[in-house]
Amino acid sequence: MLEDNITELFSICYFSIDNKGNVLSVSPEAWQRFGLNVSDNILKVKHLSLINESYETLNPEHVFLSECTDKTEIGLSINNSTVDWLQLDFVRTSDAKFVLFSKAEELVAIRRLNKQLAIQDPHTGLLYREAFVTKIKELDTVGLVCCVRICNYQRISELWNIGVANLVFMEVLSRFQIEYESAIFSKYSTDCFSVYIPSTKNLNIEKLYNTLNAPFTFNGSSFYSNIALGYYKEKNNDDHELSLNKAEMATFDVLSEKLRLVEFQDTLAKQIEHQNKIETELQVTLNKNLADSFFVAFQAIHDTRSECLIGAECLMRWKVDGKLVPPDEFIPIVESSGEINKLTLFSIEQIRKLLDLLDEEEIDANFYTFAINISVTEILDVNFEKKLLEKLTEQRLNPKKIKLELTESALIDNFSYVNNVLVSLQKKGFTIAIDDFGTGFSSLSYLCKLNFDELKIDRAFVTNVIKDTKLQSIFNSIVSLAKNLDKPIVAEGVEEMEQMIYAKAKGVNYIQGYYYSKPLAITEFVEYVLEDKSSYLHFDS
Repeated sequence: MLEDNITELFSICYFSIDNKGNVLSVSPEAWQRFGLNVSDNILKVKHLSLINESYETLNPEHVFLSECTDKTEIGLSINNSTVDWLQLDFVRTSDAKFVLFSKAEELVAIRRLNKQLAIQDPHTGLLYREAFVTKIKELDTVGLVCCVRICNYQRISELWNIGVANLVFMEVLSRFQIEYESAIFSKYSTDCFSVYIPSTKNLNIEKLYNTLNAPFTFNGSSFYSNIALGYYKEKNNDDHELSLNKAEMATFDVLSEKLRLVEFQDTLAKQIEHQNKIETELQVTLNKNLADSFFVAFQAIHDTRSECLIGAECLMRWKVDGKLVPPDEFIPIVESSGEINKLTLFSIEQIRKLLDLLDEEEIDANFYTFAINISVTEILDVNFEKKLLEKLTEQRLNPKKIKLELTESALIDNFSYVNNVLVSLQKKGFTIAIDDFGTGFSSLSYLCKLNFDELKIDRAFVTNVIKDTKLQSIFNSIVSLAKNLDKPIVAEGVEEMEQMIYAKAKGVNYIQGYYYSKPLAITEFVEYVLEDKSSYLHFDS
């Protein structure tokens, strides 16, 4: 018979029941383990308790008599003692259902561990975001949400090791936990955690910030954790997850503004929304015809000796919805996207367009030099020089008429490689200028090794040079340095006659700024050149 075959096959631990739950047969192992007897009703056996992984009581009828279940896992407790985790397999015959038992402790333990790992970081014991938000919602109250970042975590890791950096993290976390035992903590990243403090009545955020930033010692070595703290004070009916987002936004604002303690303000959300819009628009625009929304503004550069126009700097401009977006907003985004070379090549096309317009006006512009700002991300592209030269050939432009400007800060990383590229570009005829000089690392040792042709004094040293004796000292030192290196120097941001006279008196070679002209659209620059006929009729090279 089929029943005999099943009994022999599964003789280890089983029992069989009818459709009302009456026990029809019991294996010796099932009798010993569960105390079941023939004629017992599995639905009414009081010494057995069934639970699930959440330790909730299960209905025996649902477990044993369900027709749609072939396999399940349960926790079985006898006389409310230790729970055994079992897998039940159901085999049906015409007049009985066989319930086969096998151990499931390891499977359940692994599953429960995986669930726990999805909820809680095993190294710090901190909740992950979803579990964190869920627990906050259970409190049904408003509070203060903080986002704490250890700004020098990576630096500590590099100088010492990752273990020391983690000790610093745990020390900062411990300080917060000691101050606010009722707070709920969440892991955000390797160097950052979030905190929810249910009651803010007695909260002194500045005192907390100072406590977190206090120095501490490990194995005789002192550490300064350099904490950034962004926070948001909840209002009634605030969504907790949005509150957490706001605290995180404040932390990002902390880092961008070089501040270390910042409360979220609605203006920040608008700034981030604006930033997201800019990034989205850029992604779309960079894959279209650039001339539809980008254009180059040309700012005149004059020789101080003759006051003649000698060229211009090409400044990229971008319009969104008819409004200009500041370059310091969109240029870093384009650089990070790897698309900055598109704007450089576009600038070259616009220079050709300008020269053609000047030619139509019978203006000889052969002695003009045009400066283009170059990003270090472009130079690090092994094909940069090739792309640049191909575009110049396509646009019938001589490299000798192109000046490539790089900021000091762009030279810090990969100095040797960058310098080798600059040497190669100089050999092709390009002029290399160091832009915004004095605002970067300004290392004399770098300048001694660097191959460049010209220095540009940043406007920060020009704007108040007439009134500020300290700025005069710096200005004069930069000019003296350029002279000693036998390099011409450009002063940018010159807006007043006194500034121009001062720069000329100190030996500055070229002037750029509103004193002569603001940056002009291409047709406006042509008009500027036409009005400045002395620059191309009487220029003495």
